[in-house]
Amino acid sequence: MGGAGLALPGFLSASGCAPAIVDRDAGTGLSLGYVSGDVSSDSALVWLRADAASRVALAYGSDAELAQFNTTSVRGVDAAADHSAIFSLDDLRPATRYYYRALVEGRPPGPIASFITAPRDDDNSQVSFCFSGDTRQGYKPFTVMHAIRAQRPDFFLHLGDTVYADRNGAARTLEEFWNKYRINRDDAAAQSCFSEISTYVMWDDHEVENDYLPGNPLAPIGRQAFLDYWPVRRSPNDSEQIYRAARWGRAVDLIMLDTRQYRAPDRSTMLGTRQKEWFFDRLSQSSATFKFVASAVPMAGGGSDRWDGYPKERAEILRYIQQKKITGVVFLSADMHCAALTRIPKSKGLLDITAGPLAAPLNRVTNSANSRYEFFLAENFNFAKITVDPKVNGNEARLEFIDQDNRVFYTRKLRA
Repeated sequence: MGGAGLALPGFLSASGCAPAIVDRDAGTGLSLGYVSGDVSSDSALVWLRADAASRVALAYGSDAELAQFNTTSVRGVDAAADHSAIFSLDDLRPATRYYYRALVEGRPPGPIASFITAPRDDDNSQVSFCFSGDTRQGYKPFTVMHAIRAQRPDFFLHLGDTVYADRNGAARTLEEFWNKYRINRDDAAAQSCFSEISTYVMWDDHEVENDYLPGNPLAPIGRQAFLDYWPVRRSPNDSEQIYRAARWGRAVDLIMLDTRQYRAPDRSTMLGTRQKEWFFDRLSQSSATFKFVASAVPMAGGGSDRWDGYPKERAEILRYIQQKKITGVVFLSADMHCAALTRIPKSKGLLDITAGPLAAPLNRVTNSANSRYEFFLAENFNFAKITVDPKVNGNEARLEFIDQDNRVFYTRKLRA
Protein backbone atom coordinates (compact mmCIF):
# COMPACT_ATOMS: atom_id res chain seq x y z
CA MET A 1 0.00 0.00 0.00
CA GLY A 2 1.34 3.42 -0.95
CA GLY A 3 0.79 6.71 0.78
CA ALA A 4 0.94 10.44 0.18
CA GLY A 5 4.42 11.48 -0.87
CA LEU A 6 5.53 7.93 -1.60
CA ALA A 7 8.25 7.88 -4.26
CA LEU A 8 8.31 4.62 -6.15
CA PRO A 9 11.68 3.59 -7.55
CA GLY A 10 12.21 5.48 -10.76
CA PHE A 11 8.95 7.46 -10.43
CA LEU A 12 7.99 10.89 -9.18
CA SER A 13 5.65 10.99 -6.20
CA ALA A 14 1.94 10.71 -6.94
CA SER A 15 -0.38 13.54 -6.04
CA GLY A 16 -4.07 14.13 -6.70
CA CYS A 17 -5.53 16.08 -9.59
CA ALA A 18 -8.85 16.28 -11.40
CA PRO A 19 -9.48 13.94 -14.33
CA ALA A 20 -7.98 15.35 -17.50
CA ILE A 21 -7.12 14.41 -21.04
CA VAL A 22 -3.78 12.65 -21.34
CA ASP A 23 -1.56 14.92 -23.41
CA ARG A 24 1.80 13.87 -24.78
CA ASP A 25 2.94 17.50 -24.49
CA ALA A 26 2.43 17.43 -20.73
CA GLY A 27 5.65 15.45 -20.43
CA THR A 28 4.06 12.35 -18.94
CA GLY A 29 5.21 10.10 -21.78
CA LEU A 30 1.60 9.00 -22.29
CA SER A 31 -0.61 9.52 -25.31
CA LEU A 32 -4.23 8.94 -26.38
CA GLY A 33 -5.73 8.72 -22.90
CA TYR A 34 -6.73 5.74 -20.82
CA VAL A 35 -9.56 3.29 -21.43
CA SER A 36 -10.87 1.13 -18.60
CA GLY A 37 -13.00 -1.83 -19.53
CA ASP A 38 -14.46 -5.28 -18.93
CA VAL A 39 -15.16 -4.31 -15.34
CA SER A 40 -16.52 -6.94 -12.95
CA SER A 41 -17.38 -6.78 -9.25
CA ASP A 42 -13.74 -7.38 -8.31
CA SER A 43 -11.58 -6.50 -11.32
CA ALA A 44 -11.03 -4.16 -14.25
CA LEU A 45 -8.72 -3.73 -17.21
CA VAL A 46 -6.98 -0.45 -18.07
CA TRP A 47 -5.50 0.31 -21.49
CA LEU A 48 -2.84 2.95 -22.08
CA ARG A 49 -0.21 3.92 -24.63
CA ALA A 50 3.18 5.51 -23.97
CA ASP A 51 6.40 6.42 -25.69
CA ALA A 52 8.42 3.56 -27.13
CA ALA A 53 10.40 1.55 -24.56
CA SER A 54 8.57 3.20 -21.63
CA ARG A 55 8.20 1.32 -18.37
CA VAL A 56 4.88 1.92 -16.68
CA ALA A 57 2.90 1.09 -13.54
CA LEU A 58 -0.59 2.02 -12.38
CA ALA A 59 -1.40 3.59 -9.04
CA TYR A 60 -5.01 2.93 -8.02
CA GLY A 61 -7.36 3.17 -5.07
CA SER A 62 -10.74 4.44 -3.89
CA ASP A 63 -9.38 7.81 -2.74
CA ALA A 64 -10.16 10.47 -5.37
CA GLU A 65 -6.79 12.15 -4.88
CA LEU A 66 -4.86 8.89 -4.59
CA ALA A 67 -3.33 9.98 -1.31
CA GLN A 68 -3.45 6.27 -0.49
CA PHE A 69 -3.03 3.78 -3.31
CA ASN A 70 -1.94 0.38 -4.47
CA THR A 71 0.42 -0.08 -7.38
CA THR A 72 0.71 -2.68 -10.08
CA SER A 73 4.01 -4.16 -11.06
CA VAL A 74 6.14 -2.14 -13.46
CA ARG A 75 6.12 -3.32 -17.05
CA GLY A 76 7.18 -2.16 -20.47
CA VAL A 77 4.77 -1.09 -23.17
CA ASP A 78 4.55 -3.60 -26.00
CA ALA A 79 6.02 -2.56 -29.34
CA ALA A 80 4.08 -5.43 -30.94
CA ALA A 81 0.87 -3.74 -29.72
CA ASP A 82 1.79 -0.22 -30.90
CA HIS A 83 3.51 0.65 -27.59
CA SER A 84 0.37 0.00 -25.55
CA ALA A 85 -0.21 -1.97 -22.36
CA ILE A 86 -3.29 -3.44 -20.69
CA PHE A 87 -3.19 -3.75 -16.90
CA SER A 88 -5.50 -5.96 -14.85
CA LEU A 89 -6.57 -4.51 -11.51
CA ASP A 90 -7.74 -7.30 -9.23
CA ASP A 91 -9.13 -7.85 -5.72
CA LEU A 92 -11.29 -4.75 -6.00
CA ARG A 93 -14.40 -4.02 -3.94
CA PRO A 94 -17.79 -4.24 -5.63
CA ALA A 95 -19.92 -1.17 -6.40
CA THR A 96 -17.00 1.18 -5.75
CA ARG A 97 -15.54 4.04 -7.74
CA TYR A 98 -11.83 3.48 -8.23
CA TYR A 99 -9.32 6.10 -9.27
CA TYR A 100 -6.11 5.39 -11.13
CA ARG A 101 -3.21 7.05 -12.88
CA ALA A 102 -0.26 5.88 -14.91
CA LEU A 103 3.30 6.34 -13.70
CA VAL A 104 5.84 6.31 -16.49
CA GLU A 105 9.37 5.75 -15.26
CA GLY A 106 11.30 9.02 -15.18
CA ARG A 107 8.27 11.17 -16.01
CA PRO A 108 5.68 13.18 -14.05
CA PRO A 109 2.63 11.09 -13.14
CA GLY A 110 -0.29 11.02 -15.53
CA PRO A 111 -3.73 12.46 -14.78
CA ILE A 112 -6.23 10.67 -12.57
CA ALA A 113 -9.09 8.77 -14.18
CA SER A 114 -11.78 6.51 -12.69
CA PHE A 115 -14.35 3.75 -13.17
CA ILE A 116 -17.06 2.00 -11.12
CA THR A 117 -16.96 -1.71 -10.30
CA ALA A 118 -20.07 -3.83 -10.72
CA PRO A 119 -22.23 -4.73 -7.73
CA ARG A 120 -22.34 -8.33 -6.53
CA ASP A 121 -24.72 -10.68 -8.32
CA ASP A 122 -27.24 -10.58 -5.44
CA ASP A 123 -27.09 -6.80 -4.97
CA ASN A 124 -30.21 -4.70 -5.56
CA SER A 125 -28.28 -1.66 -6.75
CA GLN A 126 -29.57 0.57 -9.52
CA VAL A 127 -27.66 0.04 -12.77
CA SER A 128 -27.55 2.42 -15.70
CA PHE A 129 -25.58 2.13 -18.91
CA CYS A 130 -25.34 3.77 -22.32
CA PHE A 131 -24.73 2.09 -25.65
CA SER A 132 -24.31 2.97 -29.29
CA GLY A 133 -21.99 2.30 -32.21
CA ASP A 134 -20.27 3.64 -35.33
CA THR A 135 -17.46 6.18 -34.99
CA ARG A 136 -16.02 7.22 -38.35
CA GLN A 137 -12.92 9.37 -38.33
CA GLY A 138 -14.21 11.84 -40.93
CA TYR A 139 -16.94 12.86 -38.45
CA LYS A 140 -14.61 13.99 -35.68
CA PRO A 141 -14.81 15.57 -33.20
CA PHE A 142 -16.95 12.97 -31.46
CA THR A 143 -18.90 15.53 -29.45
CA VAL A 144 -21.64 13.01 -28.62
CA MET A 145 -19.18 11.49 -26.15
CA HIS A 146 -19.56 14.60 -23.98
CA ALA A 147 -23.28 13.82 -23.71
CA ILE A 148 -22.56 10.21 -22.70
CA ARG A 149 -20.19 11.45 -19.99
CA ALA A 150 -22.82 13.93 -18.77
CA GLN A 151 -25.29 11.08 -18.26
CA ARG A 152 -22.88 9.47 -15.77
CA PRO A 153 -23.73 5.84 -16.59
CA ASP A 154 -22.09 2.95 -14.76
CA PHE A 155 -20.56 1.84 -18.06
CA PHE A 156 -20.67 2.40 -21.82
CA LEU A 157 -21.15 -0.34 -24.42
CA HIS A 158 -19.65 0.37 -27.85
CA LEU A 159 -21.38 -1.99 -30.26
CA GLY A 160 -19.07 -2.07 -33.22
CA ASP A 161 -17.54 -0.08 -36.05
CA THR A 162 -15.28 1.48 -33.44
CA VAL A 163 -13.11 2.53 -36.39
CA TYR A 164 -13.67 2.55 -40.14
CA ALA A 165 -10.52 0.81 -41.29
CA ASP A 166 -11.87 0.60 -44.83
CA ARG A 167 -12.70 4.31 -45.26
CA ASN A 168 -10.59 7.43 -45.71
CA GLY A 169 -7.81 5.24 -47.08
CA ALA A 170 -8.29 1.52 -46.50
CA ALA A 171 -5.93 -0.14 -44.01
CA ARG A 172 -3.98 -3.13 -45.26
CA THR A 173 -1.05 -3.48 -42.87
CA LEU A 174 -1.07 -3.73 -39.08
CA GLU A 175 0.53 -0.28 -38.82
CA GLU A 176 -2.25 1.16 -40.99
CA PHE A 177 -4.91 -0.48 -38.82
CA TRP A 178 -3.24 0.90 -35.68
CA ASN A 179 -3.25 4.34 -37.26
CA LYS A 180 -7.04 4.19 -37.61
CA TYR A 181 -7.31 3.65 -33.85
CA ARG A 182 -4.80 6.40 -33.10
CA ILE A 183 -6.83 8.86 -35.18
CA ASN A 184 -10.09 8.01 -33.40
CA ARG A 185 -8.59 7.83 -29.92
CA ASP A 186 -6.94 11.23 -30.38
CA ASP A 187 -10.27 12.94 -29.72
CA ALA A 188 -10.81 15.19 -26.73
CA ALA A 189 -14.44 14.20 -26.16
CA ALA A 190 -13.68 10.47 -26.33
CA GLN A 191 -10.73 10.78 -23.96
CA SER A 192 -12.79 12.81 -21.52
CA CYS A 193 -15.60 10.23 -21.56
CA PHE A 194 -13.26 7.26 -21.18
CA SER A 195 -11.51 8.98 -18.26
CA GLU A 196 -14.65 8.54 -16.10
CA ILE A 197 -16.68 5.71 -17.65
CA SER A 198 -15.58 2.14 -18.28
CA THR A 199 -16.36 0.36 -21.53
CA TYR A 200 -17.38 -2.96 -22.97
CA VAL A 201 -16.57 -3.15 -26.66
CA MET A 202 -17.64 -5.43 -29.49
CA TRP A 203 -16.48 -5.27 -33.09
CA ASP A 204 -18.39 -5.33 -36.35
CA ASP A 205 -17.31 -5.28 -39.99
CA HIS A 206 -15.58 -1.91 -40.43
CA GLU A 207 -12.83 -2.87 -38.00
CA VAL A 208 -11.75 -5.04 -40.94
CA GLU A 209 -13.67 -4.40 -44.17
CA ASN A 210 -17.28 -3.74 -45.11
CA ASP A 211 -19.44 -6.88 -44.75
CA TYR A 212 -16.37 -9.09 -44.42
CA LEU A 213 -16.68 -12.82 -43.86
CA PRO A 214 -14.28 -15.27 -42.19
CA GLY A 215 -11.47 -16.10 -44.53
CA ASN A 216 -10.85 -12.48 -45.43
CA PRO A 217 -7.04 -12.11 -45.25
CA LEU A 218 -7.43 -8.78 -43.42
CA ALA A 219 -9.52 -10.30 -40.62
CA PRO A 220 -6.61 -11.50 -38.41
CA ILE A 221 -4.87 -8.13 -38.80
CA GLY A 222 -8.01 -6.18 -37.96
CA ARG A 223 -8.70 -8.41 -34.96
CA GLN A 224 -5.19 -7.92 -33.62
CA ALA A 225 -5.46 -4.14 -33.92
CA PHE A 226 -8.88 -4.21 -32.20
CA LEU A 227 -7.50 -6.23 -29.30
CA ASP A 228 -4.38 -4.06 -29.13
CA TYR A 229 -6.47 -0.92 -28.68
CA TRP A 230 -9.37 -2.00 -26.47
CA PRO A 231 -9.33 -3.54 -22.96
CA VAL A 232 -11.00 -6.86 -23.73
CA ARG A 233 -10.59 -9.67 -21.22
CA ARG A 234 -9.07 -12.60 -23.09
CA SER A 235 -10.09 -16.19 -22.64
CA PRO A 236 -7.20 -18.38 -21.41
CA ASN A 237 -8.42 -21.07 -23.80
CA ASP A 238 -8.84 -18.87 -26.89
CA SER A 239 -7.00 -15.56 -27.18
CA GLU A 240 -9.08 -14.63 -30.24
CA GLN A 241 -12.43 -14.99 -28.47
CA ILE A 242 -14.29 -11.71 -28.15
CA TYR A 243 -17.78 -12.85 -27.07
CA ARG A 244 -18.21 -12.62 -23.31
CA ALA A 245 -20.66 -11.57 -20.58
CA ALA A 246 -20.75 -9.27 -17.55
CA ARG A 247 -23.07 -9.36 -14.55
CA TRP A 248 -24.22 -6.16 -12.80
CA GLY A 249 -26.14 -7.10 -9.66
CA ARG A 250 -29.58 -8.66 -9.68
CA ALA A 251 -30.71 -6.29 -12.38
CA VAL A 252 -28.47 -6.83 -15.40
CA ASP A 253 -26.69 -9.58 -17.26
CA LEU A 254 -24.94 -8.19 -20.32
CA ILE A 255 -24.33 -10.90 -22.93
CA MET A 256 -22.08 -9.73 -25.78
CA LEU A 257 -22.21 -11.75 -29.00
CA ASP A 258 -19.51 -11.78 -31.66
CA THR A 259 -21.57 -11.66 -34.84
CA ARG A 260 -18.55 -11.48 -37.19
CA GLN A 261 -15.74 -13.96 -36.94
CA TYR A 262 -17.74 -17.21 -36.73
CA ARG A 263 -20.12 -16.64 -39.63
CA ALA A 264 -20.67 -19.48 -42.08
CA PRO A 265 -23.39 -18.61 -44.63
CA ASP A 266 -23.19 -22.10 -46.12
CA ARG A 267 -24.17 -23.52 -42.72
CA SER A 268 -26.70 -20.75 -41.94
CA THR A 269 -24.88 -19.69 -38.79
CA MET A 270 -23.73 -16.30 -37.61
CA LEU A 271 -22.57 -17.43 -34.16
CA GLY A 272 -20.92 -20.78 -34.83
CA THR A 273 -21.49 -23.89 -32.74
CA ARG A 274 -19.35 -23.12 -29.69
CA GLN A 275 -20.51 -19.53 -29.24
CA LYS A 276 -24.16 -20.50 -29.66
CA GLU A 277 -23.84 -23.22 -27.01
CA TRP A 278 -22.20 -20.71 -24.68
CA PHE A 279 -24.94 -18.16 -25.41
CA PHE A 280 -27.78 -20.60 -24.71
CA ASP A 281 -26.14 -21.77 -21.51
CA ARG A 282 -25.61 -18.20 -20.29
CA LEU A 283 -29.22 -17.29 -21.07
CA SER A 284 -30.70 -20.31 -19.33
CA GLN A 285 -28.47 -20.07 -16.26
CA SER A 286 -28.75 -16.33 -15.68
CA SER A 287 -30.72 -15.22 -12.62
CA ALA A 288 -30.61 -11.54 -13.58
CA THR A 289 -33.93 -9.78 -14.07
CA PHE A 290 -32.87 -8.45 -17.46
CA LYS A 291 -30.68 -10.29 -19.93
CA PHE A 292 -29.46 -7.66 -22.36
CA VAL A 293 -28.15 -9.45 -25.46
CA ALA A 294 -25.74 -7.23 -27.38
CA SER A 295 -25.54 -8.00 -31.10
CA ALA A 296 -23.62 -5.56 -33.28
CA VAL A 297 -26.16 -6.11 -36.07
CA PRO A 298 -29.96 -5.82 -35.61
CA MET A 299 -32.22 -8.82 -35.21
CA ALA A 300 -34.65 -7.66 -37.92
CA GLY A 301 -34.16 -5.57 -41.04
CA GLY A 302 -31.12 -4.31 -42.86
CA GLY A 303 -30.55 -7.08 -45.37
CA SER A 304 -28.43 -10.20 -45.64
CA ASP A 305 -25.42 -8.91 -43.67
CA ARG A 306 -27.60 -8.69 -40.53
CA TRP A 307 -29.76 -11.34 -38.87
CA ASP A 308 -32.16 -11.28 -41.83
CA GLY A 309 -29.43 -13.17 -43.67
CA TYR A 310 -29.45 -15.94 -41.03
CA PRO A 311 -33.19 -16.55 -40.44
CA LYS A 312 -32.86 -20.19 -39.37
CA GLU A 313 -30.44 -19.41 -36.57
CA ARG A 314 -32.47 -16.39 -35.51
CA ALA A 315 -35.57 -18.59 -35.33
CA GLU A 316 -33.60 -21.13 -33.30
CA ILE A 317 -32.63 -18.42 -30.79
CA LEU A 318 -36.19 -17.14 -30.46
CA ARG A 319 -37.53 -20.69 -30.11
CA TYR A 320 -35.00 -21.47 -27.37
CA ILE A 321 -36.02 -18.38 -25.38
CA GLN A 322 -39.70 -19.31 -25.69
CA GLN A 323 -39.29 -23.00 -24.90
CA LYS A 324 -37.11 -22.34 -21.87
CA LYS A 325 -39.48 -19.57 -20.75
CA ILE A 326 -36.57 -17.18 -20.28
CA THR A 327 -37.83 -13.79 -19.16
CA GLY A 328 -36.31 -10.33 -19.37
CA VAL A 329 -34.51 -10.80 -22.70
CA VAL A 330 -33.89 -7.55 -24.58
CA PHE A 331 -31.68 -7.28 -27.66
CA LEU A 332 -29.33 -4.33 -28.17
CA SER A 333 -27.80 -3.45 -31.54
CA ALA A 334 -26.17 -0.76 -33.65
CA ASP A 335 -24.90 -0.70 -37.28
CA MET A 336 -28.09 0.73 -38.85
CA HIS A 337 -27.14 4.39 -38.20
CA CYS A 338 -30.48 5.22 -36.62
CA ALA A 339 -32.31 5.13 -33.32
CA ALA A 340 -35.00 2.47 -33.46
CA LEU A 341 -37.17 0.24 -31.34
CA THR A 342 -38.09 -2.89 -33.27
CA ARG A 343 -40.65 -5.55 -32.47
CA ILE A 344 -38.83 -8.71 -33.57
CA PRO A 345 -41.16 -10.70 -35.86
CA LYS A 346 -42.35 -14.08 -34.54
CA SER A 347 -40.74 -13.47 -31.15
CA LYS A 348 -43.86 -13.10 -28.99
CA GLY A 349 -43.03 -9.53 -28.06
CA LEU A 350 -39.24 -9.39 -27.83
CA LEU A 351 -37.66 -6.02 -28.62
CA ASP A 352 -34.46 -4.97 -30.35
CA ILE A 353 -33.14 -1.53 -29.36
CA THR A 354 -30.89 -0.03 -32.04
CA ALA A 355 -28.79 3.05 -31.27
CA GLY A 356 -26.42 5.24 -33.23
CA PRO A 357 -24.57 6.42 -35.01
CA LEU A 358 -22.20 8.12 -32.63
CA ALA A 359 -20.48 9.82 -35.56
CA ALA A 360 -21.14 8.44 -39.04
CA PRO A 361 -23.55 8.98 -41.98
CA LEU A 362 -27.21 8.94 -40.99
CA ASN A 363 -29.54 6.27 -42.38
CA ARG A 364 -31.53 7.84 -45.22
CA VAL A 365 -32.66 4.65 -46.95
CA THR A 366 -34.53 2.50 -44.40
CA ASN A 367 -38.31 2.59 -44.63
CA SER A 368 -39.15 4.00 -41.21
CA ALA A 369 -42.85 3.26 -41.79
CA ASN A 370 -42.27 -0.50 -41.62
CA SER A 371 -44.71 -2.03 -39.16
CA ARG A 372 -41.94 -3.70 -37.16
CA TYR A 373 -40.76 -0.31 -35.88
CA GLU A 374 -42.34 0.99 -32.72
CA PHE A 375 -39.98 3.98 -33.03
CA PHE A 376 -37.52 5.14 -35.69
CA LEU A 377 -35.42 8.29 -36.10
CA ALA A 378 -32.38 8.92 -38.28
CA GLU A 379 -31.90 12.65 -37.78
CA ASN A 380 -29.12 12.91 -35.18
CA PHE A 381 -26.07 11.32 -33.63
CA ASN A 382 -27.36 9.44 -30.62
CA PHE A 383 -27.05 6.77 -27.97
CA ALA A 384 -29.44 4.85 -25.77
CA LYS A 385 -29.46 4.84 -21.97
CA ILE A 386 -31.03 2.02 -19.96
CA THR A 387 -31.67 2.26 -16.22
CA VAL A 388 -32.88 -0.54 -13.94
CA ASP A 389 -33.59 0.14 -10.27
CA PRO A 390 -34.66 -3.00 -8.38
CA LYS A 391 -35.47 -0.93 -5.30
CA VAL A 392 -38.15 0.98 -7.20
CA ASN A 393 -39.46 -1.64 -9.61
CA GLY A 394 -37.23 -4.60 -10.32
CA ASN A 395 -39.31 -5.77 -13.27
CA GLU A 396 -39.03 -2.52 -15.20
CA ALA A 397 -36.25 -0.73 -17.01
CA ARG A 398 -36.28 2.76 -18.45
CA LEU A 399 -35.09 3.34 -22.00
CA GLU A 400 -34.03 6.80 -23.16
CA PHE A 401 -32.70 7.84 -26.55
CA ILE A 402 -30.40 10.86 -26.18
CA ASP A 403 -28.83 13.05 -28.86
CA GLN A 404 -25.42 14.72 -29.19
CA ASP A 405 -26.72 17.79 -27.35
CA ASN A 406 -27.71 15.65 -24.35
CA ARG A 407 -31.42 16.00 -25.09
CA VAL A 408 -33.75 13.04 -24.48
CA PHE A 409 -35.93 12.55 -27.56
CA TYR A 410 -37.67 9.26 -26.75
CA THR A 411 -38.48 7.29 -23.60
CA ARG A 412 -40.15 3.99 -22.93
CA LYS A 413 -40.56 1.48 -20.12
CA LEU A 414 -39.26 -2.03 -20.69
CA ARG A 415 -40.87 -4.85 -18.71
CA ALA A 416 -39.22 -8.11 -17.80
